[in-house]
Amino acid sequence: MNFVKLYYDISKEIEIYELRLVDLEAELKQARKLCFDGRLPSSPLPVHVPLNKALEQYDNVVAKIRETSDHLTQKKLIRQRIEANIRDFQGIEYQVAYMRDILGKPLGQIADELGYSYNWIMKISSRVKRQKEGRNDLQKK
Repeated sequence: MNFVKLYYDISKEIEIYELRLVDLEAELKQARKLCFDGRLPSSPLPVHVPLNKALEQYDNVVAKIRETSDHLTQKKLIRQRIEANIRDFQGIEYQVAYMRDILGKPLGQIADELGYSYNWIMKISSRVKRQKEGRNDLQKK
């Protein structure tokens, strides 16, 4: 069930890129302000910045935003493809793992949706967890 770890890793990367975009948007605001004011906002004394330097800084931030957005789009596409592939898995173990770990559904709801008893889904869920933990132990060695 290594796919769950891959899915979480991609999701974390997406979250990081989204945070980076928020940070870059703040940088872009500062760069815009620098273009119009011509002064550094962090400096206590008025320091004049030439327009060409201010525009250069602005362009650099815009380039970083484009690059980060491209990476974010790529990661989201990969996550969608992983989700699609996981949904196509056959077998109740995969279905339970997908619904529990990726969709975040409780075992009772999974049992209802798949048409099995709650106790059976609990057994399958614990079997899947043991398999996952066993693989993680082997990978650590």
